[in-house]
Amino acid sequence: MKKILSFLNNHHVWQILINQVEKIKKTPLGRLVKQQIDKLKKIPIALTIISFSLLISILIIETKPETQAQPKIEKVWPVAVIAAESIDMQPKITIYGEVKASRMALIRSKLRGKIVSLNPAFKDGNFVESGAELLTIERARYEHQTAEKRADLFHSEAVLEELKKELVFEKKLKIVAKKQLDISKRNVDRISALVSQGRESKQLIDDTKSKHANREQDYLLKGQRVSKLKARIKQQEALYDKKASTLAIAETELSETVIQSPLDGFVSDVSLALGQLLERGETVGRVLSSKDLEVRFELPEADYGRFTKDSVSGSKQNKKEAKDLIGRILTINWNLGSEQLSFNAKLSRIGAEMNPETGGVEMFASLQRDASELGLRAGAFVEVVFPDFIYRNVYELPERAVTDENYIYVVRNQRLVRLPIEVVGRSNDNFLIRSKINSGELIVSRLFENISPGLRVKVL
Repeated sequence: MKKILSFLNNHHVWQILINQVEKIKKTPLGRLVKQQIDKLKKIPIALTIISFSLLISILIIETKPETQAQPKIEKVWPVAVIAAESIDMQPKITIYGEVKASRMALIRSKLRGKIVSLNPAFKDGNFVESGAELLTIERARYEHQTAEKRADLFHSEAVLEELKKELVFEKKLKIVAKKQLDISKRNVDRISALVSQGRESKQLIDDTKSKHANREQDYLLKGQRVSKLKARIKQQEALYDKKASTLAIAETELSETVIQSPLDGFVSDVSLALGQLLERGETVGRVLSSKDLEVRFELPEADYGRFTKDSVSGSKQNKKEAKDLIGRILTINWNLGSEQLSFNAKLSRIGAEMNPETGGVEMFASLQRDASELGLRAGAFVEVVFPDFIYRNVYELPERAVTDENYIYVVRNQRLVRLPIEVVGRSNDNFLIRSKINSGELIVSRLFENISPGLRVKVL
């Protein structure tokens, strides 16, 4: 007990308690406690310790300092903002496509034979003009064939000419036979009259009728001959036409021994040599048109859907632009390392089907005529800049400034206000929106977790 009292006497807590006790002694409570202590002096030591501990507890509770509640400080959220500015914008849709030749000629051998001459320019990558001789197939066989067919035609023509002349003479002989028949008929009539008068014998009339019958037979034979000649002439004319067609085929085959370029363009897929035997229908190469180049690309399904939708239910301006989709001017960028070449192209046609794998719609744009002169070739990978609709009185905001429910937050009187918006289009990674926003109003450009209306904010 003495050790406890010595420790308390040297400790500052004890001094504080002494001071507090002195103050309490002067109060009614202090006087009451003093009276109780005086009574405790007559109580055994164990009970004294318990009472003393209880007294200390009461003193600690009574002397506990009163703490005042600190006022709650509202959190201020820092936000990045952009000033609202209404603009008119025509976004660009960037797509990638491939340059193709809109016209491509597949060069085939129509005959069987050996190559006897080969144009040195008929190699991959070379330019050839329309009508240029590319190669020649051995001609001897086809020349002999043509000469034979021509001789057959000349023979058929000579026979036909002979028959026509013979017909002319036979017609003249028929006329003579008709005159002789008429004379014989008149002679029979005259002799018959004399016989009836008894002035001539019946023998004479029989001889006269016999001659008349011979004349009539000769006339009929001449007519039959004329008819046969006419029929033979028709047959020979048909044979002549057949021989003429056969000769034309032979001459065509002879001309096809020389294979020519059907258009101006660049040669591709050639692998030939002198003396090589070509089969009928064998492919010897391709010629890609140098003037008719086009770009094939796929417009995403969502963008194509906007154009087709606006052509029916969009604004008047968008309806006109959607209907004028064919003929729209595009920009084609061809990147050559650090250099970029740009060309104009016109949307010429739209594919009949959608690509089931990518969901895109195939489109073709015709390049300007001088694109090949500037080095552009079929097979080049290019960037297609496709102009979108013109959006008027819209606001351009980054994607992270718009909630999934199509809301934005603006700063008004240092607090957040949530506003509904309408997303009308896109420009790269930004949304084009319309909303009831005042010009110059501050819009939160980057949303954060737990953002909500009414929060107090500080603009960065």
